[in-house]
Amino acid sequence: MIAGFGRSLCLCAEPKGNMVSRRLKYAVLPYVRHALQAENSSERRLVLDVGCGPGKLADFCSSLTAYDWYGLDLWEHELLQAKEIGSYKSVFQVNLLNGLPFRDNAFHVVVCKEVLMYLPNDRELFREFYRVLRPGGKVFIYNPIAWFPKTYAALKRLGRSVYQASDSVTLDTQSEWRTATRPCRIAYLSFDSLMREIREANFEILDVTAFRLFRNRIRLMARLEDYDWYLNFTQKLAARRPRLATDLMVVGRKV
Repeated sequence: MIAGFGRSLCLCAEPKGNMVSRRLKYAVLPYVRHALQAENSSERRLVLDVGCGPGKLADFCSSLTAYDWYGLDLWEHELLQAKEIGSYKSVFQVNLLNGLPFRDNAFHVVVCKEVLMYLPNDRELFREFYRVLRPGGKVFIYNPIAWFPKTYAALKRLGRSVYQASDSVTLDTQSEWRTATRPCRIAYLSFDSLMREIREANFEILDVTAFRLFRNRIRLMARLEDYDWYLNFTQKLAARRPRLATDLMVVGRKV
């Protein structure tokens, strides 16, 4: 942790609609809410939720009345859900391969949660985040990391050459994304490469942390999260040793 925002994640606290449960994959939500709440600004602040999906993050942060949320996503069915929860000023259907359709210095905060792994242009997106942020604005990047990203990427490409679900799309080679409902993962970043790319976009790193050590593809690992001792141990270890984690949260500031 470099300049921490605190670690009181309170996974038991659920927003309206019961959208969040006691699962470590949702620990990023209370982290972001706590960080935004700590800003303590009287000025109206604009947040861009990149890859907002059905709107879980804005819903979880809906009690923070000083923030106006704007969401964007690729999928129309996700945006319809995000719009229905009523926590966004506006939502936009945007293909991030084409950058961000917003003016310079438009937002105080940009949040990008588990989006980069589906895109081939992460370096360009970091520069776009920097462009649309106001001076002093903050970016929250939450993304999976891998110890051997090139190996994982090669194995993924091999797997796709054998089988790819008909409702999915690979955004680096397929352009007919409107007929799909979900993307295939194509990008793998390590701890070091993610940090390096954020710094190369001229962000000052404020905080680096993590919340879980496994992505819970294995049913047993998901069941362990029913126990407080496992939740507490995993969150503490991941926060202290983010290189061991499967997902990384990096907070940067536009200087």
